[in-house]
Amino acid sequence: MNPKLISLVSAGVLLPLMFAACGPEKKPVEAQPEPASPPSLSSSGVYREAAQLAGWVAAGRLPGIEQRLPMNPMLIQPEKRIGVYGGTWHLAMVGTDLLLMRRVMGSEGLVCWDKAWTRVIPNVAQSFEASPDARTFTFNLREGMKWSDGHPFTANDIVFWFEAIYLKDELHYLLDPWINLGKGALKVEKRDDYTVVFHFAQPQGLFLQHLATLRGIFPTSYPRHYLAQFHEDYNPDIDKLIAKEGVKDWVELFKKKTRQERNGNHFSTIPEFPVLYAWMLEPGSFDADGKPAPVVTAVRNPFYWKIDPEYHQLPYIDRLEFKVLGSPADFLPLIQAGGIDMQDRSIPVEAALPENQAKGGYGLYKLVSSFSNYMAISFNETHVDPVKRQIFRNKDFRIGLSHAINREAIIRAAGLDAEPAQAAPLPGTPFYNERMATQYLEYDVKLANEYLDRAGYSRRDADGFRLGPDGRRIRFTLLVQTPVYAGEFHIHQSMIQTDWKAVGIDMAIETAPRAVAQNRWDNNDYDVTAFTGAGGYDAVISPRHYVPVESSYSHQGMLWFNWYNDPHSPQAEEPPAPVKEAIALYRQVNQTADPERQNALMSRIIAMAADQFHVIGIHRMPVSYGVLKSDFHNVPALMFSSANYPHPGPTNPCQYFIQSPGSPPETNGGVER
Repeated sequence: MNPKLISLVSAGVLLPLMFAACGPEKKPVEAQPEPASPPSLSSSGVYREAAQLAGWVAAGRLPGIEQRLPMNPMLIQPEKRIGVYGGTWHLAMVGTDLLLMRRVMGSEGLVCWDKAWTRVIPNVAQSFEASPDARTFTFNLREGMKWSDGHPFTANDIVFWFEAIYLKDELHYLLDPWINLGKGALKVEKRDDYTVVFHFAQPQGLFLQHLATLRGIFPTSYPRHYLAQFHEDYNPDIDKLIAKEGVKDWVELFKKKTRQERNGNHFSTIPEFPVLYAWMLEPGSFDADGKPAPVVTAVRNPFYWKIDPEYHQLPYIDRLEFKVLGSPADFLPLIQAGGIDMQDRSIPVEAALPENQAKGGYGLYKLVSSFSNYMAISFNETHVDPVKRQIFRNKDFRIGLSHAINREAIIRAAGLDAEPAQAAPLPGTPFYNERMATQYLEYDVKLANEYLDRAGYSRRDADGFRLGPDGRRIRFTLLVQTPVYAGEFHIHQSMIQTDWKAVGIDMAIETAPRAVAQNRWDNNDYDVTAFTGAGGYDAVISPRHYVPVESSYSHQGMLWFNWYNDPHSPQAEEPPAPVKEAIALYRQVNQTADPERQNALMSRIIAMAADQFHVIGIHRMPVSYGVLKSDFHNVPALMFSSANYPHPGPTNPCQYFIQSPGSPPETNGGVER
């Protein structure tokens, strides 16, 4: 790779991070995310809207803006300056990238992270309050807020999620495991149309933190007025609709009319599905089977509930276009042709080259990743094959393979500026454990062979490969999903394959699309897998490499995760004592509202993970970049990169705007009402 790609921001520029566990707020929080001056743009104090919407109002196609906005719209401070209305934001994705679409246009939960990733703040909720014991969470909604079809958004919608989905076994596929606590563990109560309360039987000390991630979008994703017609408990004529739609039962009808999956983070590809987003899908973006059009489009939501300090209804940008590409290789030519305005997901590292920037007419913004490692290798210690299970659970075997990896050579070959490291919390966080981060990194073939011999696998076949406890060659397959959005593993995996062959280990490599790999992980159908390392800055809410409590990602033992989630599940397996102890400690983390106790417990889990050494890391994440055209404004120069943040959501893309250099900044184009 071109050496000009080697660039890393100095260690001192990082903004404050969500290093520690954030305790639940003890008092209601103000509705705005950051201190703001009183709005003062319009001397008449009236709202302003895009000219297109004003035209629709004049034509009688749309209610006036005062009827569309809630009584207390959320005030958003622009990153740099007040924007102008208009323009199309061009993005791209391979196939249907629901995570990209959700992050860009749909990160609208009850709460969210502030831009600096230091605290949970109100979002859809005007304010919230948590009880000191972390059992009761009260959310005050915005009176007069509406879905994109103009129907009121109230506590009824959140109660509908609880009654129609949470309490309905047939729809549990829509529940993320962290909130799927059992019917007696949660009650959602409507106090009035704009007050809703979550009551938990047990303390939920991480509830607000999870609610601020994409995993917490569910309370604002299920419009009752739209979905009730497809649910057997709400529509007495459901059988007629089932027959009309040609499906076998109401569950299939509900799936067809929601077209949501948990791993898609509750993002529906049905354009008529009401949303609370700044932009809403246009008809024709997806077909009846969820297949995308060549360009997926979304347009301004006339009922969006955020404003700037000068009373302009957001968003500024009229329209989004997601160009659907055939493969990751298609990104760079599109970028070079100037076809992407602002995006970082899936952007290849070559886009940072000065010659490519000049060709495409764009600049860059920096991304600081929350990931602990560029590539974390997990061995399936709950493998169905007892021989592979025995081998993978052997700590000396894992240590030997770690010493066999030439990390410096891999980093040079990949053209990256990064430091060798294991998968571990990053320096500067309260959970940094130097032993965990630095152990077994030395490239030493002799030492690697000694550990592998000590593991009991000194015998070899005629080709020099080691023999397992069954007398057969140790051979396994590394499963890698494609594409790997946080980086590309092809150099890493091929060099590791060569390094391990040198110490007598026969490893094959298999790549699979994300959905296929996800299904394999969920069904415990893999030997070894590589994934981007989690828990660098966000160890408390993304601890999968330290304790197997994350759905689909606890790759060192998916059956252990199943046991954590439901000990009685037929797909569950009781973990060995150290893993079981770590799980018990994590339950305590989740059951306390005291941040200091959470941190102390998490530090114990990290120390235990260092002892067990379940996961092999390669090197830390280098700073990466997003592309940014010169006419695209209000994007922070430095942004966090994390699914738990989830970027760019907390930076409020609704305040991004497009304006050519040299255009008068004061000509907003908005119309006063």
